[in-house]
Amino acid sequence: MDYYAIVHNDFDGVASAAIYARAIGNLPKTVFFTEPNKIHDLLGKLELRGIQNIMVADIGISASTFDILVQNLRKLISQGAKIQWFDHHVWKEEWKKRLSEIGVEIYIDTSTCGAGVVLKYLNPNDEFSKKLASADCSVDMWLHDDPMGEKLRRVVESNKDYSWKLHLINKFYQGVLWDEEFEKILIDQIDKELKGFEQLHKYIKVLNIQGKKIVVAVRWKGPPDISYAAQFLMNRYNAVMFVSSNGKAISFRSNTIEVRKYAEKLGGGGHPLAAAAGVKAPFWRFLLNRLGFRKPMLNWLSKIVTNVINELGFIPYQKKDLIM
Repeated sequence: MDYYAIVHNDFDGVASAAIYARAIGNLPKTVFFTEPNKIHDLLGKLELRGIQNIMVADIGISASTFDILVQNLRKLISQGAKIQWFDHHVWKEEWKKRLSEIGVEIYIDTSTCGAGVVLKYLNPNDEFSKKLASADCSVDMWLHDDPMGEKLRRVVESNKDYSWKLHLINKFYQGVLWDEEFEKILIDQIDKELKGFEQLHKYIKVLNIQGKKIVVAVRWKGPPDISYAAQFLMNRYNAVMFVSSNGKAISFRSNTIEVRKYAEKLGGGGHPLAAAAGVKAPFWRFLLNRLGFRKPMLNWLSKIVTNVINELGFIPYQKKDLIM
């Protein structure tokens, strides 16, 4: 079966594409990597060119572009496209209903990662896919319960090139979970991370809110990745939460607090332990931060974090069984 794969531009997207390919027995004709706020444009410009099957995975819905998304999906379906959509983000019932009504096959499960959704519905007995989904879910959902996830995420994120992601999908499709190529990349990434950890103190501020410590940060360039930096800084400062901003969005991370509530309050969403919201910093603060003056942007971020936590309080995370 020839098909197009449209997936998120991260490890979960790569793993979802590979598990789908293993389930149906062949690689996609073309892979498109995108984001929730861009998929409506991609679908609007997509030309079928004789390909009738489209899989979408690990792409949530953006409320602001939903109507355009429906319009573009309807157009593709009228041209003969069969579309399957696998996701693990929170969907409104209205979204599920409208997409189902126009003919999109919807598979939603918030208890697992995107790759886990594909695994569950298409190939639940494939042992390799189980291992890949377990590693992916461990880091994508911030569970950190599978050591392979920490290794593979570093490998996947080591290179942003399109060709690298295709290479990874092909290797996973062939059943390669780890090899010498990945080992060399891991060693190189860890070396870079160790150097980066030494500089993190320049980008952070530690808050005390209702007797709990929160680390807030403005983003830095290069390793370590935000997830590893968050774990390092929370451990170092005995903090319950890590919040960072790149000037365009605010990201929340925690091991014990339900941070999705804060992101939702700010207009975003995500997972219980890892969530984000599109909140732009004032331009002058953003500009000063780019010039190396980080305090104005750190103060702005600190005020937002303090206000949203004081309004909602601290909500302990209740761990649920992960469905694989």
